[in-house]
Amino acid sequence: MRKVVQLRGLLVQHHFIVDGDDIHLIDGGMIGGIRRIKKGLKEIGKDLSNVRSIILSHGHLDHTLNVAKLQGLTDCEVLAPLRDRAHLEGRHRYRGWSRVCGGLEKIGSILLPYRVPKVDRWFNDGDQIKGLKVIALPGHTDGHCGFLLPEEKLLLAGDLFTNHFGRPSMPPRIFNDDHAMAQRSLTKAAALDLEGVYLNHTWKFCPRAALLALINLADDL
Repeated sequence: MRKVVQLRGLLVQHHFIVDGDDIHLIDGGMIGGIRRIKKGLKEIGKDLSNVRSIILSHGHLDHTLNVAKLQGLTDCEVLAPLRDRAHLEGRHRYRGWSRVCGGLEKIGSILLPYRVPKVDRWFNDGDQIKGLKVIALPGHTDGHCGFLLPEEKLLLAGDLFTNHFGRPSMPPRIFNDDHAMAQRSLTKAAALDLEGVYLNHTWKFCPRAALLALINLADDL
């Protein structure tokens, strides 16, 4: 049985999957992400030499900032959604409300700074990668994906919705490329046969509670 480990940050969480001696990172986190990865690995008797892959849910900076550096530290594979290639390469054209997000991304990529990672494999909806099934959940970005652990019935849902301070909600419109599409993706995810959901923007950590929040949000649409 594989295990999902949550790495908690101030505003954004990321995760890794423990599969025997192999570690698969889901997103690379934001500021302090590498330190949290090292600490989380040490707590289970692993280190960066066990990291086999970094799998990206989408191309926003708070998920990709550390990926190029992690590649150098681990020599691991990087896998990313094909439909978010422009995001990862810093050439996505933001429209409407999401132009605010684009401005923030541009400033962040300069100040932090951001290096474009080398992607070893681009994936699409329905692909099987590292024992996970790719579930396209577009709207937040064109290529935003979740990752299903079929046997465990767990969904790593990326930024599908947020649950800060016990108040589940859709991401603000300024962070969604297509808000209506993001709502449809929420309904799609709620219809899956799941036992739990992991989020990247959440206050308390409880996969079952996150699943119930997902179902309730979808019912309210």
